[in-house]
Amino acid sequence: MKDGAIRRKALNMALRSDELHYNLQHLNDMLTTHEAARKLDLSYWHFMHLVEKGRIPGIRVVDRWLFSPVDLDEYKRSKYGELEDMAKTALEHPGVGLTEKQETICRYLINSERPSQIARKLQQSRQAVHSQITLIREKVTRITRPLNSNDAPNDHSAPETPRRTRKKPPSA
Repeated sequence: MKDGAIRRKALNMALRSDELHYNLQHLNDMLTTHEAARKLDLSYWHFMHLVEKGRIPGIRVVDRWLFSPVDLDEYKRSKYGELEDMAKTALEHPGVGLTEKQETICRYLINSERPSQIARKLQQSRQAVHSQITLIREKVTRITRPLNSNDAPNDHSAPETPRRTRKKPPSA
């Protein structure tokens, strides 16, 4: 009986060894906290805030965090994918009427550049880039949104309430 127990224990250790080898290979692809923050172009502290809030998934190993590049790409897509889609639509529809600066911003957005990166490249403030993105969004919305019945100028669904004005006291 003793010999059988030793063999089972050795087999379990071998299986755990294979499992450990697989997990270590998987860990080789993982990024450290600083590498992951750099990949997302975030400060270390802002990145860790997002991790602690559970917005960016990671694996804690002893006293270190490790992050999968796939998870980081998914986060980036969830955060900025809407901007990429909007930029593609804006460039594909000539009726949108983009300015040269807006076209440049759209090209950067399609290449997964964040607004802060675009601002640095264009040597503009982030606020200026965000303002242009807002204008692009408005132009795209006008082109792509079908005219709803609520948008029709002759909507008779609800009468407008009259405004009340204050009466002036009679002059003496």
